[in-house]
Amino acid sequence: MKRALYILCAVVLLASCSKDGDISVGPAAEITFNTRQVTRGALDQSDIDSGVGKVFVCGVQNNATKIFNNVAITRDAATGKWFSATKRNWVEGSNYSFYAYAYNTLNGLTITSGKDGLEFEVQQPTTYDEEAMIDYLLSYSFKVADGAMKPIVQLYLEHAMSLVEVYVVRGNMFDARLTKMTFENIYTQGSMKCTAQAVAHSGSKNVWEVSPSGSADVVYTYEPATPVVIGDERENTEARMAIMCLPQQITANTKLTVEYEVNEKVTPESPDNFVLHKEEFQLYNYQPVYYRSGHRIIYTATVDSGVNLEGVVAEWQDVDYIEGTVLPEIK
Repeated sequence: MKRALYILCAVVLLASCSKDGDISVGPAAEITFNTRQVTRGALDQSDIDSGVGKVFVCGVQNNATKIFNNVAITRDAATGKWFSATKRNWVEGSNYSFYAYAYNTLNGLTITSGKDGLEFEVQQPTTYDEEAMIDYLLSYSFKVADGAMKPIVQLYLEHAMSLVEVYVVRGNMFDARLTKMTFENIYTQGSMKCTAQAVAHSGSKNVWEVSPSGSADVVYTYEPATPVVIGDERENTEARMAIMCLPQQITANTKLTVEYEVNEKVTPESPDNFVLHKEEFQLYNYQPVYYRSGHRIIYTATVDSGVNLEGVVAEWQDVDYIEGTVLPEIK
């Protein structure tokens, strides 16, 4: 996916220590950052590497001075580190707090002025288009007790949207082909506000206030030009949809419809006999009943002459740490 905003949570690498255990304080060092690869979202890693996906940093010194006020940072290809055009150096004895966000498009997205990316309006496409869907992410705040430590500020990506994925796999049959899927009655427009920004290492999470707007009557339709062969496992089926969804309560009107053809020939040697089937699911009856920020909802529909649907909710993690625990990448 090509469009998104990214939440970034910072972890600090400490400077080298002497044999006495004291922190070695060298010459002035520029404040630099590092980002982690995004494996699921709207920014590709190539966008991040080339600097197309700009990262914006907010940083405060001694709880008063904004040394980074929504400042864009870009990546140096040689070192892999991110720098601001306006240089800032660590100051011994000063305390710091950082967080950041990123995006590669403003289409459908408005950052509220003066709120440092903590409030925004989002409008997802009203027809099914994975490439046009927006994801927004915001970091936990990270605090540096003493600028003499001269850390590299590691920025970890966290999602604010919900990711809803639908997979269709085949059961005990000879062949099956997907002809059409529809996902209907969700909100695609709304405002989001971070009412409480968590601190890294605290185990808490950012708290979002989401206010959907408009009507929950959008229908996303995936209808391939030719029927798509349905695989026997989630990992190898192209019969799928992926929706970047505004966090919201789902209702009895939120439905998934799967239309498919099953080859119901009697034996492998008999002539093909594709029979059309159509199944509708009221998603309110499956987990979850609320699409939450930063969560991935996976619906798996197993088709045969009938369909079984299973819903699973998981944390939407793209980086290698367990929720509530942040691990630095030592290089």
